[in-house]
Amino acid sequence: MNAPGFLQAFRHRDYRLLWTGAFLSSLGTWTQDVALAWLIHTRMGDPFYLGLRSFAADAPLVAFMLVGGAVADRVDRRHILLTSQILQMTFAATLGTLYVLGHLGIVPILVLAFLTGLAQSQSAPTYQAVLTSVVPPAQIPNAVALNSLQFNLSRMVGPVIAGVLLARGGTTACFVVNVVSFLAVIVAIWRIDLPPPPAPAEKQTLARSLGDGLRFVWESPRLRVLTILAAAASFLGFPLVTYLPVIAGDVLHTGAGGYSLLLSSFGAGAIVGAVATAQRGQAAGRGRLLLLAFVVYGVTTLAAAFSRHQYLSMALLFVAGIAVVTAYSTLNSLVQENAPAAMKGRVLSIYGLAFRGGQPLGGLLAGLLVRALGPSIVVGGFTLLLAVIAGLMLRRSAEMKTL
Repeated sequence: MNAPGFLQAFRHRDYRLLWTGAFLSSLGTWTQDVALAWLIHTRMGDPFYLGLRSFAADAPLVAFMLVGGAVADRVDRRHILLTSQILQMTFAATLGTLYVLGHLGIVPILVLAFLTGLAQSQSAPTYQAVLTSVVPPAQIPNAVALNSLQFNLSRMVGPVIAGVLLARGGTTACFVVNVVSFLAVIVAIWRIDLPPPPAPAEKQTLARSLGDGLRFVWESPRLRVLTILAAAASFLGFPLVTYLPVIAGDVLHTGAGGYSLLLSSFGAGAIVGAVATAQRGQAAGRGRLLLLAFVVYGVTTLAAAFSRHQYLSMALLFVAGIAVVTAYSTLNSLVQENAPAAMKGRVLSIYGLAFRGGQPLGGLLAGLLVRALGPSIVVGGFTLLLAVIAGLMLRRSAEMKTL
């Protein structure tokens, strides 16, 4: 397949299948997430529940992702991915059924969020390892950036679909779309040709395998600083998305339509950032670039959090979307490139633990603070702190300047 330079990874059949399946599934996920976030905000009346749901979904990743990475280096990866997707589809169907029956309260929402996160804790490092095993090593940055593109394209389109469905078909239609969307990624995983995980040099227990991975990351200056940065960025950067429904409803007073437009604007900027990152490839100076991108993200998000005008907020979030995906895609690529094949699952699970582990903790703390201080101060304050940390690293971190 002939493809433009920024679509290099699409030349490989297995990558195209995986990308397409993941994109369609992500569309369904975002459609449901928007509907569910708005449902929690409008019917349950406490912004803390939004943070609590985020915590319930991501906490299992903190607890079990390291195990998932070690398993990904030892077990058939297709089996892990298929099992996880089927379980997640079942949980989504249960959520929709409870809503239709009128029994969807905060407790079942939290329980199903936890179970979904548990399934993802095993599949997330496996998916990342598979994603870069179906392209040549030189195309890893492009493959990672295009994966960010599909995620953020779905982030832009999914809320639009959710807005239309909420207006015309109600919340139930959003749940149905998510359940059906899982079929796309299940078919893709079934059809791709997966290389087997690298054989370990010697028989190891799971505990020793995990220990070797942790030791390797800690003793690698590059992987250590990238992992620490990932933890800080997710802790401070993700409350924005969690509390956008509150900003739309209570600050801008633009309702569900305004919320979906804010999320779509953020997603549109993210698409631009992903395309630019895919085109950039393995260019020099990526360490400085990702730190500068975090600075821009922090400043523009701070301004958006205090804006009182819908269109100004949308414009600021568009810029924030460009910046954050440039930073996260570059960060992910650098970790992938510095992870040896025999340890890729474990290295990516440690990075994923830092990246995803910061999200529930940041969301939970933000939820507690939002009650007292309001969403603008909390979201703006978190992202401002991220900008300060990135700025200090830009000045002082010799390791980041060499990447």
